Amino acid sequence: MFSFLKLCAIVMVVAFPLFIWIGIEQGNTPPEKIISHPKTANEYLNRGKLYEKNGNYEKALQDYTQVVALRPNDEDGYIRQGLALEGLNRPQDALQKYQKAKEIAQGDRNEIQTIDLLIQKLNQRK
Repeated sequence: MFSFLKLCAIVMVVAFPLFIWIGIEQGNTPPEKIISHPKTANEYLNRGKLYEKNGNYEKALQDYTQVVALRPNDEDGYIRQGLALEGLNRPQDALQKYQKAKEIAQGDRNEIQTIDLLIQKLNQRK
């Protein structure tokens, strides 16, 4: 038979992360409360995605700029900058970021196709 303390421990281990996940998925938790002081490119990238999902493109762009500073030869940061710039209604700047991502992604056909689709979608919006 479970003791009350064991039951509380199970609830904390199972339910608490679930509540946090639900809050994140619904956009209820501010990204800075999830990752308050990012140190790695992945932490900036993940927080930027949360900002972007919440419609805060300016803060997302700031985090993606940190990703690029930490990993200048990785196209992901540039792609994400482009998406944030689109959200800020800056299509020319977004296009430049996509083109930079495409330069870096040389040889990765799937990544280049993804970038081409983003550029095509951007051009259709003009």
